[in-house]
Amino acid sequence: MIAALTAYEGLLLRRDRRAWRALWCLAALVLIAFAVNLGQVIDANAAKREVAAAERARWLGQGEKDPHSAAHYSIFAFKPTPLLAALDPGVEPFVGQTVWLEAHVQNDLLYRPQGEASALQRAGLTSPAGLLIGLAPLIAFLLAFTAVAMDRERGTLRLALGAALRPRTIVIAKGLAIWSILSLVLVVPVTLAATVALWVVVGWDADALLRLALWATAMSAYLGLLSALGVAASLLAGSVRGALALLFGLWILLALALPRWASSAVEQARPLPATQSVKQQLQDEAPAYWTAEQAQQRRAELLARYGADRAEALPVNLRGAELDLSERHSHAAFDRVLGNFYDRVEAQDQAFAAVGLLSPSAAMQTLSPWLAGSDFHHHRRFVDGAEHYRRELVNRMNREVMRQPNGDSAKPGGDARLWAQIPEFVHRSPSLIQAGGAAGWALWALAVWVALACWALARAARRLRP
Repeated sequence: MIAALTAYEGLLLRRDRRAWRALWCLAALVLIAFAVNLGQVIDANAAKREVAAAERARWLGQGEKDPHSAAHYSIFAFKPTPLLAALDPGVEPFVGQTVWLEAHVQNDLLYRPQGEASALQRAGLTSPAGLLIGLAPLIAFLLAFTAVAMDRERGTLRLALGAALRPRTIVIAKGLAIWSILSLVLVVPVTLAATVALWVVVGWDADALLRLALWATAMSAYLGLLSALGVAASLLAGSVRGALALLFGLWILLALALPRWASSAVEQARPLPATQSVKQQLQDEAPAYWTAEQAQQRRAELLARYGADRAEALPVNLRGAELDLSERHSHAAFDRVLGNFYDRVEAQDQAFAAVGLLSPSAAMQTLSPWLAGSDFHHHRRFVDGAEHYRRELVNRMNREVMRQPNGDSAKPGGDARLWAQIPEFVHRSPSLIQAGGAAGWALWALAVWVALACWALARAARRLRP
């Protein structure tokens, strides 16, 4: 019964050319945005692999030199962009894509795509997820207006309710029809396109396929709650004009105003320190070079540690031991200062996800990039992985310096055999099961909105009178 009514309501909706054309225009924009983003992701990853291979060849072929000098020249580490970022780029356009791994310093990431973009490119920044989250509510509400308010104005809704044994079934069928149309036209095509892209580019990656399936499910749930809200609002409005004003107001409030207000509110409630203050704190706590007084104090600590009365009696090279001590001291400072900064950024994300209780669009703006692997939590995993690799490399080079006899500076100490012992840097993004972040809050918020939309639809249906 419901299936037949849903199919019939879908047929009636297709007769409204204005809403139908708007729906197909949005579907075309979603696919175009995905194709453009996919091409950019593939090209960027190919360029990163090419330069990373050149960097590896340079490292292996650098010839004989002091190991600590090699740690300073070091290499660039490149962050691979997840293919599903074509659905939702998340923070990818705004964060660095490569980092210079050198001794003493945890450098900032370089090359932010959005920072290198032209004004026209910045104005046109969009994605399938952004289009769906921002514009799909408008299309859903237009379809709901057509299915309910216009039928009420023409009098056909009254006739249908009077002839129906269960009037609420008609309301449910209208909501299901709108949801089915939105999902089939907006979500299914781009999901199929992403599936084909995954198969062609990376093969059958189980984690990527799971992420894609959950992204499509979450986006369909989002469209479903919008459909229910649209039908409920149209039923509760007293007139056609009232319904139109209410639906447009809901779109502006839920999809445009509240997410932007939430972003500003979170920034004010949980402000981040200025970049310059963070760099200054790092310089104060982990300077690249010691003062003469600090160097004398550290040397005394090393002599006491090894039970030696002079540098020549040390079982390790004094210079190498000092470099190793300085490096390990900076590690603790980096973890404390930068770790605290990154924790505050993630706290902002979690606060914004919690604000998703006020707007389903805000919840999807957190959940979508998390599923695509392009949110800040995934970016931080790359930063931490690159920093771990840097520390292993620098510590290995310093150990090689420590092996040299004191006072022997004629031998470089590093050659091709040593360089080959350093493994190539490879970043593996965490699986969906391993990934944390703000997804929990966003999932709860989306579930609350689904329940709220179903309750609103049921309440509106109970108040119906033929």
